[in-house]
Amino acid sequence: MSIVKSFKKWVKSVVELAQDLLVPEDFKIQKLLNLPAGTMRDLLPKSPVYSKNIFVLFDYQNKVVRLIVKSIKYKNNANLRKRVAGYLYEEIIDLASEIALFEGTSPLLVPMPMSKKEKRNRGFNQCEELVREIKKLGEENIEVSYNTLKKVRETERQTKLSREARMKNVKNSMAAINTDVYTNVSTPVSTTQYRTVIVLDDVYTTGASLSEARRALLETGAKRVIGLFITH
Repeated sequence: MSIVKSFKKWVKSVVELAQDLLVPEDFKIQKLLNLPAGTMRDLLPKSPVYSKNIFVLFDYQNKVVRLIVKSIKYKNNANLRKRVAGYLYEEIIDLASEIALFEGTSPLLVPMPMSKKEKRNRGFNQCEELVREIKKLGEENIEVSYNTLKKVRETERQTKLSREARMKNVKNSMAAINTDVYTNVSTPVSTTQYRTVIVLDDVYTTGASLSEARRALLETGAKRVIGLFITH
């Protein structure tokens, strides 16, 4: 790369940094919310992560996506939460149609749990709040449960842990209760039909939390466990 190109790249990075520092985050979020919902979704880069049991909306490498997660997770931005809940709702409706076709049941939606201490410190569980918004959008189409998956043990913050350390950190930290909501469901096919559970979380990193949630749910009778995330 030539000296001129290197200098231009450096200037551009300095300008972008200055803009990030000078423009308040709340103003950036409001500019996003002023866009039509479809336009905003189209502008955000899609996540490259996709598998049979993991669905992710957006790419965490994008700084706007990171700002969205931060605003929902730590600032409890209600308007942004409603917007993102709409995107998640669209994914759930598609999943529910597929599950109804191939499994003959409807899925159950549950939030990724927090411990009592974590929830007390933050004041809310952002995943639980997202599920509440999704339920409002599909009152008749989506069944939810807020007390099926529980965190029964305190864990360290995962941010700086390796994948192996994360797996050990969350091992046996969750338990499933009120399991009748996914093990005893009347359907046209059978009076007892195990069903799929969709676990909603904000960020998919190593998959440690989802693996622990999956263990707790499958061991108590869930047919299948799907992870749905805002970003990776």
